[in-house]
Amino acid sequence: MPWTIETALEDKYLSQTRKLLSQYEFQLGTLTPRITIRLYESVGGKGVWWEQSHYIKTPGMGDEYCPSRPWGDDEAYALHLAVTSLTSYYGNALKQGASPSDDWLIPNKHF
Repeated sequence: MPWTIETALEDKYLSQTRKLLSQYEFQLGTLTPRITIRLYESVGGKGVWWEQSHYIKTPGMGDEYCPSRPWGDDEAYALHLAVTSLTSYYGNALKQGASPSDDWLIPNKHF
């Protein structure tokens, strides 16, 4: 039997296997830290999960925003959700008159 990626990962000790699909980097507005988004496809499953290098905490937020549902149906939708989890809070803070600060970006300690 020839090996395939799927059969190589069919081991009783493995679970939640994922494959890196793509990685994107960008800066948010005038902030200097570079943000990285990694998209993963579930092996043998459906959906695309993401991990992000930073979360956002703008003035007035109690804690940084960590998405509770870091996945989408496909690659483009997952990337959209990841990006807007940052840009929506950034834009709202600017609309409320806040001055952008690099300390709005909180490094993801699990990235």
